[in-house]
Amino acid sequence: LKLIGNASPQPSCAAEYLSREFSMADVEVQQRFSAATLRRNWHFTSVVFGINHGCATTPLIFATTLLDKDVGYTGSALLYVFTCLGSLFVSVPFVSSLGQRWGLFFGMAVYCLYVASFAAAAAVPKGSWEQWAFFLPGSCAGGIAASVLWTAQGSYIDRHATALVASSAPRHVQGVGGELDRQQATASLASTFAVYYLLLEVVCKLGASIALRYQVQTWLIFTVSLVLASTAAAASLWVRTLGPTADAASAAANPTLELGSRKPQVCGKLLKATALWSDPSLWLLSLTNLTFGFAAAFMNGYVNAAYTKPQLGAEWVGFYATATALTGAVASHFFGMAARHFGSKGPFILVGSLCFLAIPALVLFVGLDDWQYWLVVPYVLQGCGRAVYESTSKGVFADFFPGDKAEGAFANSMMQTTLAFAFCFFFSSVLPREALAAIVFALAGLTFPAYLQARRLRQRQQSSEKEGSGNSEEFSEEESTATADFDSEDTVELGNMPR
Repeated sequence: LKLIGNASPQPSCAAEYLSREFSMADVEVQQRFSAATLRRNWHFTSVVFGINHGCATTPLIFATTLLDKDVGYTGSALLYVFTCLGSLFVSVPFVSSLGQRWGLFFGMAVYCLYVASFAAAAAVPKGSWEQWAFFLPGSCAGGIAASVLWTAQGSYIDRHATALVASSAPRHVQGVGGELDRQQATASLASTFAVYYLLLEVVCKLGASIALRYQVQTWLIFTVSLVLASTAAAASLWVRTLGPTADAASAAANPTLELGSRKPQVCGKLLKATALWSDPSLWLLSLTNLTFGFAAAFMNGYVNAAYTKPQLGAEWVGFYATATALTGAVASHFFGMAARHFGSKGPFILVGSLCFLAIPALVLFVGLDDWQYWLVVPYVLQGCGRAVYESTSKGVFADFFPGDKAEGAFANSMMQTTLAFAFCFFFSSVLPREALAAIVFALAGLTFPAYLQARRLRQRQQSSEKEGSGNSEEFSEEESTATADFDSEDTVELGNMPR
């Protein structure tokens, strides 16, 4: 046995690297798809997502102006409530069971129902029971769609990043070049997605605003939006599947598993999002989501109404909202390039938090009265902060919660942002301007320190895991040495006697 053990070849660097960093499913993806193919697939995914989401969310900014105000507010409230509930109890089981590709398709297809309900509600008289009957169920469906869609998108980023790193692993190990670590992969994917997503949002919202200005029928505008959203949903079926789902892998590994024994797995999926609540990193990283949610609601609910509309007119609200999305698209591209260059996302979390911090600071300490066209400044700041939220922050979540934790982490991310929107809209009716601005100011000021603390905690966890694995290896070596000594002594005592 000693001779066989000494003669056994040691694993090569490439094999050790792959076995340590990637699952067999990742190696299979590496063999099936090249890095160029994976990047083309991600560009395609980002485009169809951006078209569908841009067409589906455009009705949200017009809900209280084109529909009856009570219908619009109630529908928007239901949208946020069902997004939150769906993020906790629907999205994770769905995506875990059927995979990211079908999660993307389902979310986009149900989003089309929301657009259809808005188009139908806009075609009937304001305040009629038909508006309530059309728009409220559609808003509930839209909330479920958003929860599934964003959970699938976040999980797909994680899967894509793993596949990209796996596709470059052999060249990296052999020293030929082309190496790609996970930080660079998530930064690249998140920034690419954010650019397409925000640019297509600009096109959709600007197109709808121009059409309304030229008095095109509302139902016609959103019927065209429905056709475009449906086309994008159908196109999502051509998105590539990157490996089997967790359920498929489990079923393949346990083909004789009884149905009754799988019931705990279903319960586990339902609680997959809440299972991460005990991880302090989840709540430390939530500050970016909460800050964005409160800042966006503060801009939409207060700055628009108190400053932009009285000083410039209602049409400038839409144009400045477009400026926010356009700034976010451009900033996402440059932030992504810089994050890949520096290999760190921390500095851009700081930049985003300072941009969010500047908005309530201008309101509280400077004042925006008589700014006129200079009111574009807070919208540009909001765009820079949104670029960090849409790209860098999602990359950070993918880095902190890879693999089977991705679905639950991104479901929690969506829940945090939705709750921030809902609470800020509620507080807008009961709290004064100074209190709302102070909440945004405090959240923005805590964002970067909380991110640094999350990094420290994760580094401590990784150090503890390495120490634990080191102790295990040391114990194994001692055990093997002791066994060898015992064999030697046994041989001396017994000599040539048969055992």
